[in-house]
Amino acid sequence: MNSLSNSDRRSGRRLRHLLPLLLLWALSGCGSPGGGGVVEEGDRLPALSLQQLDDGPDGLEGYRGRLLVVNIWATWCAPCREEMPALQRLADIMEDEPFTLVGLSIDDDANLVREFLLRYGIRFPIVLDPDAVETTVKLGSLGYPDTLVVDADGRIVRRVTGLEVWDSADMVSFLRGHLPRMSGGG
Repeated sequence: MNSLSNSDRRSGRRLRHLLPLLLLWALSGCGSPGGGGVVEEGDRLPALSLQQLDDGPDGLEGYRGRLLVVNIWATWCAPCREEMPALQRLADIMEDEPFTLVGLSIDDDANLVREFLLRYGIRFPIVLDPDAVETTVKLGSLGYPDTLVVDADGRIVRRVTGLEVWDSADMVSFLRGHLPRMSGGG
């Protein structure tokens, strides 16, 4: 009798897949973002080689000049699933601001991600790191959800690992305080 659910099997495959990456990360020196390791507040967001789920800029560089929130998540991650509705509400609250919220899924099945987005009504842009190489080696993401707030100049102003209430008044105020200043015209 097989007592493992499909979700358990996917999680096991993900763990077996991540173990060599974790070893590589541990041996890489965990230094600056350019050489691998954990990026911290004040660091520049490194260039990432990501796949588009659908239409949108390649990678995250296309969002420069805006406040960017990058939420690293997976469909199999219970706290990620719990957090997603608040992230969508945040995207809706900030839609008229120079702000972009991007979900960075580490799932290896794009169709599963699409089904999840439809089921939960998630409309913000999604990019994929199906092998979790970019998120693990370049960003040091080991726990999910893991979220980076990146200013218009590409510097990380906040990192939150774990569940957060992204649409709270305090968080919205924090984010609005980091919006790029628009120069007045004429």
